[in-house]
Amino acid sequence: MTKIELQFQDLQKAVFRLKEAAALPPTAINRDATIQRFEFTFELCWKLMNALVRENGIDVYGPRNTFRAAAQLDLIENPEEWFNFLQARNYTAHTYNEETAKWVYDLVCQFPPLVEKFLEKVRKILGKK
Repeated sequence: MTKIELQFQDLQKAVFRLKEAAALPPTAINRDATIQRFEFTFELCWKLMNALVRENGIDVYGPRNTFRAAAQLDLIENPEEWFNFLQARNYTAHTYNEETAKWVYDLVCQFPPLVEKFLEKVRKILGKK
């Protein structure tokens, strides 16, 4: 199994776990768990995107450039959406503030459908190999 296939499998599991957490009542503990699951799902997303972009001969570094290149390759539709999630991940990774946590939680609940669209495109790519 290739590195990309392993990353794909890990991301599938992570988004399932994120959806599981987001479906729970929004108590403080559930909100925190959902945000934590978002963080690792986001990291898996952009790293898989980066691997696919690099496999296509585009040498990029960092999430922003990866999202731009992924959009050029039609892996994602709108890099600006992904920039918003990057901002949310940066907020949660570096500070903890109750209002920020509520904002991130509300945004995070919109993340799984975006990831699933990306996974569907990757699934098609992997099926071609």
